[in-house]
Amino acid sequence: MDVNLDWSLLAPEYVLAGWAGMVVMLDLFWGRLRKEHLAYLAAAGALASALTALIWVNEDTNFANLIDIDNYTALFRVFFGLIGVFACLASARFVKDRLLHAGEYYGLILLSVLGANMMAAASELLTAYISLELLSFSLYVLTSYAKFDLRSNEGGLKYMLLGAFSSAIFLYGISMIYGVTGSTRFTEIAAALSQDTSGFDMAMFLGLVLIIAGLGFKVAAVPFHMWTPDAYEGAPLPITALISALG
Repeated sequence: MDVNLDWSLLAPEYVLAGWAGMVVMLDLFWGRLRKEHLAYLAAAGALASALTALIWVNEDTNFANLIDIDNYTALFRVFFGLIGVFACLASARFVKDRLLHAGEYYGLILLSVLGANMMAAASELLTAYISLELLSFSLYVLTSYAKFDLRSNEGGLKYMLLGAFSSAIFLYGISMIYGVTGSTRFTEIAAALSQDTSGFDMAMFLGLVLIIAGLGFKVAAVPFHMWTPDAYEGAPLPITALISALG
């Protein structure tokens, strides 16, 4: 099997990662930079990633059999990039009034968009899992970013604990599906299922149930949404919007 290692296919993700690092460094070493300007700079990074994604419209390829690059990937990259733009601009007033250092805050927003991009493009389970964890860890920190607010601390802690539990469930489901099919790639799992004539497979069924349950916790789907009220109440308002759109 030929493996495509064209690293340019990940250009939108490079933009997000590089821009996140740049925002943090500017805030750290250039203290005179106004916080509102950091918001505009971070929003420009999210917009740049969305525009870069348009390069691959009408393409149908993949990177290392891990990331699919097609119109659906381009759509989600643009969508998540625009969400990042909104979150950065909507946070400008909150950051100016409530936070001493803004760089880490905006850097985490860009990293959460990066995780969402990678998860939407993933073509196998482990890549999806790692991308989901990058997204989740960024949102855990952002939820509890108002560290002197007890509601923010409580919401962030509940979100993190239930998120860790759901990650374990999701990963266990992956291990069961890999044990049955011998692969974590979506296409190969689908092929193994279509060729299976032995009837009902309890291990496969349980693995799928665990993955769905783990994702249910992450996206606050009923009945796995018990963490949502505390997290939404405690998080800064722009982050609540970001969680509802990405998480």
